[in-house]
Amino acid sequence: MGTRATIQFKDRSDIFYIYRGHDGHPDNVLADIQAVIEQVQGRWSGAETELLVTCMLMLANDKKHRIPNYNITGGFHGDESYRYYVDWDGSGWLVRVEPDSL
Repeated sequence: MGTRATIQFKDRSDIFYIYRGHDGHPDNVLADIQAVIEQVQGRWSGAETELLVTCMLMLANDKKHRIPNYNITGGFHGDESYRYYVDWDGSGWLVRVEPDSL
């Protein structure tokens, strides 16, 4: 069984979720989130959350691997070891992680 994780991306009007079924430890996921935020910084005038999520899926998936690192999901699964929250505060992205207490 892997270290599962769900990431919630949220701005004032939209919420999107992506899931990682393995290697969801903060050392891996926080690095991926930070890398995508740095890469897209300054591209848009606002949150553009759907574009950030799209870039996250594109940048963090290696086409050489059969199973992608991340995939779209409808919400928290309940079986994850970590839950990540990426929130737009009006001027930038705030990232936090919480271990699942369930």
